[in-house]
Amino acid sequence: MSCCGGDFCQFEFPPGPPLLDVPVSHLGAKYLFLPYGSLLEVGEKVRIWMESGRTETVFIGDKWPVDFSVTPPRILAEAPPTWEQVALDSGLEPDTLLHWRDTPLFNPRSPACVMRFEHIAVPQPTLWQRWQRLLARVRNL
Repeated sequence: MSCCGGDFCQFEFPPGPPLLDVPVSHLGAKYLFLPYGSLLEVGEKVRIWMESGRTETVFIGDKWPVDFSVTPPRILAEAPPTWEQVALDSGLEPDTLLHWRDTPLFNPRSPACVMRFEHIAVPQPTLWQRWQRLLARVRNL
């Protein structure tokens, strides 16, 4: 699967949990704006991806619908993130998100949503493990 139609990026995603439809701007992203919603549910294990082809496995922490009938649009959550946070992680401009209803890509029949991700803690190697790795490299020279 290539991320673009012109076959400019020649990479394949390895098998694993399902990929989200939209890329994130960085792998530490906590939020993602999905303009056409998602059938995925809270608690599911998914992979976020960047246009460079890098992926990271995360859990869906929350999924909030967006109400575009008011100005500015509201994320329907108890303590919603700011549009600036969502825009930064989604790789979009905040004005684009705030005026999504006015773009030709807006579809009122498929409601937009914002997802919050819970990143899986990856254990960092200890100093002793790093030292062992360095000694193994030196030994194999």
